[in-house]
Amino acid sequence: MTTDIAPGLADMAPGLADMAPALVDIAPGLADMAPGLADMAPALVDIAPGLADMAPGLADMAPALVDIAPALVDIAPALVDIAPGLADIAPALVDTVNVVPFYKIPDS
Repeated sequence: MTTDIAPGLADMAPGLADMAPALVDIAPGLADMAPGLADMAPALVDIAPGLADMAPGLADMAPALVDIAPALVDIAPALVDIAPGLADIAPALVDTVNVVPFYKIPDS
């Protein structure tokens, strides 16, 4: 099996070498996250079929996501700034969604 993937690994080697310094920089953070990721593993296994079902739709969206990526990067600092406020109002938003009936807007 290793011989089957060897050419692919060889093709990836230059990119992995370029990534090495960044991986070294994030290693402590990844180590800190490991317990939480381990706790999430069973849930990830549970949602894997749903994610697989979503894959074709996500693939269809990919070009649009690439198009909007620069704008998302531009607004990221603002999103970080408002995140605490959103966290504060999230319970109220959930309550509203659970209480307010949704109506289909007629096509015009």
